[in-house]
Amino acid sequence: MISVSEVFKNFSRNLEITATESNQASRRQQGMREHLDDSTLDIADTFLTGAYRRATKTKPLADVDIMAVLNDRTYLGKHPHQVLEDVRAILAPIYGEDRVCCDRRAVRVDFGVKLVDDLTGDVVSFDVVPAFTEDDHYLIPDDVLAKWIPTNPKVHEDLAVQANKDFSERWKPLVKMIKTWNRHHDHPIEASFLIEVMALELVKGEWVGPYPRELRQFFATAVNAIAERWPDPAHLGPDVSDMFDGHPEKLQAAQTALRAAEAACTEALRLERAGRSGDALAQWQLLFGPLFTKS
Repeated sequence: MISVSEVFKNFSRNLEITATESNQASRRQQGMREHLDDSTLDIADTFLTGAYRRATKTKPLADVDIMAVLNDRTYLGKHPHQVLEDVRAILAPIYGEDRVCCDRRAVRVDFGVKLVDDLTGDVVSFDVVPAFTEDDHYLIPDDVLAKWIPTNPKVHEDLAVQANKDFSERWKPLVKMIKTWNRHHDHPIEASFLIEVMALELVKGEWVGPYPRELRQFFATAVNAIAERWPDPAHLGPDVSDMFDGHPEKLQAAQTALRAAEAACTEALRLERAGRSGDALAQWQLLFGPLFTKS
């Protein structure tokens, strides 16, 4: 029987973005850029950003961030929802009224691809983030806070690169595993970026390994740590953990899920120590879903 260690190596490879997926994301982005260029919006630039650029995106590829940098700065004097609605109005007739909607900071475009745990290589959805340049960073809309907030995706990317280097190139794979758990369990941690921000502090130092023990350690520490304030690592925007503000039930649900994940890790490790590798693998698959293949 294949060992737990080998299965986790395969799991890590399963979470890597393939050339097919990368090419598909690029084609989708270019097509969307063409539609925006043909519109009344004055587009300065578009580029893929967020977890996709940081190489911490989970699969299948959903909510891939594309930043659309605009020239018309009169939007900055309006409510942020205005630019989101204008972008939505441009894309909805092309992709379908029922597949394009305004979110907190982006316009979500659903391509009608069924969200399944497989490796088909298709891109499920994009989040189009309107933005304006501001010194060495960007301003993006926040419909909840009703204001334009600063962000610097380059700083976020650099921090992820350094964290991965410091952790023997295992930080990004570990983060993607945790994000896969989060998605498989219906996102108890609502913003997956919060997982990354927490991992910058909770997953550091030398890699000790193996993945099962590192995962258990993260979940155990995160149970209490998630209740803390987690500021933007670039020290620009609002707290990354602000989705819990005024919503103690969301925080409680996240802690409950993290506690259950720690217990599942502990049980899987116990089964492996008892020589019951098959049962241990079954436990890990319950935690991560079909992308965690047992062979």
